[in-house]
Amino acid sequence: MNKLAKFSLMAALAAAPVMADEDFGGIGVTIYQVPAGVYVAEVIPGGPAADTKIATGDVIVAVDGVSLKGRNIEFSKGQIRGQVNKPVELTYVSNGDTASVVVRRASMLVKDFDEESVSAWYGDKKEFNGAELETFASGTEANKKLLAVLSRGTVVAGDAKGVSAKHLNGVFVQKEDEFGPKAAPNKKAKSNGASLKSFNRNTIAFTLKTEGTTVVKVSGPNGEEVASVRVDNAPAGFNSVSWNGDNLPSGRYMVSIEQSFGVSGKFAVLK
Repeated sequence: MNKLAKFSLMAALAAAPVMADEDFGGIGVTIYQVPAGVYVAEVIPGGPAADTKIATGDVIVAVDGVSLKGRNIEFSKGQIRGQVNKPVELTYVSNGDTASVVVRRASMLVKDFDEESVSAWYGDKKEFNGAELETFASGTEANKKLLAVLSRGTVVAGDAKGVSAKHLNGVFVQKEDEFGPKAAPNKKAKSNGASLKSFNRNTIAFTLKTEGTTVVKVSGPNGEEVASVRVDNAPAGFNSVSWNGDNLPSGRYMVSIEQSFGVSGKFAVLK
């Protein structure tokens, strides 16, 4: 990062307002607007984005194909946040390289921490683990798991000493058993290197790096699976499968190409 950009980010961090209580569909990152898009300041441990390669220092430049360049922070947040359980495609720049990833939004809650909450979270413990995090949640957060505590947007270590309740927020996520069925590929899964080549109402064309039984799935805009086609012993290289999309409405769909050792997924428009 150049000196000017680094100075701008540090200034933004120093001037960051206290986070208000919010309940929303999100991916688990804290961001700051920069000219090219939004700078990822923190990836919340255990959140949806933590299952991807997105890291602190990356810049998200587009969401579902909508550019964030030159936008303001409210517009960018509005694009990243949205319907819970719905997949969202992020295009980002990491170390000069542009990549894209699909993340399924989760039900997240950011809530102020008071003195009593800080004491309950930290106490006199020398160490802190996920099991203890989960047992903290109660009341409004009873169906959510506490992932992290933030101080002005920065994650605070669980074993930190002398922590004040001033400007602290807890970040919660819906417990996994509260989610509906997963429609988007699991981002923890290894990519199989497959690539979608074309997508229309009659055929889906793709290339495989490695031969093997392949399942092509099509999911709708709300994450529901609308089609699944199995190809036994699909060869490496170009493949094409027939399917019937005549009765589906036009719009964006997720096409996932699954093999036993990995998954690739991409959004595509059905005209």
